[in-house]
Amino acid sequence: MGFLGKLVIYALIAAAGAAFATRPSVEEVRELYRDMVAEEIADGSIISAENGAAQTALAACQVTPANCARLLEGVISFDYENRYLFATVETRSPFFEPRSCIAAFERLLCR
Repeated sequence: MGFLGKLVIYALIAAAGAAFATRPSVEEVRELYRDMVAEEIADGSIISAENGAAQTALAACQVTPANCARLLEGVISFDYENRYLFATVETRSPFFEPRSCIAAFERLLCR
């Protein structure tokens, strides 16, 4: 194996170690999700046109998005699954569509 091959293998090992060391815990995922919801409430992108009750509740939340996100956190259910190098998170709430997220490198990416 040449120098370039060894370099690639060492880079993959280092990336795996970094992913393992920076995978967010359940508490960190909750905090990251709360921050993400607060940002979506503030810019209005989270309000669904199909759900009138959610529209009313979230429109009222526009005044203080961070506090509202903390309150909404109580009705959001999290299914956190540790995958060693990353974590998968499924969220469900009566106000939003279910989301699938991946937590890795101290980040939360949802679709």
